[in-house]
Amino acid sequence: MGLTGEVRSVNQIEKRVKEAEKLGFKTCIIPEVNKKMLKDKYSIEVIGVKNIVDSMRFCGLK
Repeated sequence: MGLTGEVRSVNQIEKRVKEAEKLGFKTCIIPEVNKKMLKDKYSIEVIGVKNIVDSMRFCGLK
């Protein structure tokens, strides 16, 4: 998260999504930049967001 609310990319996104899937999560919110890097298909729903407002909107908070 940047100072202006942008959601920054994270390292090892494939590993993180696989772990969330293994733990039983149904949805994973990740940076849009990282979503474009995903190669595999997952049984978990992967949502890409650009900023904090997008993520809040998805969660129904705004």
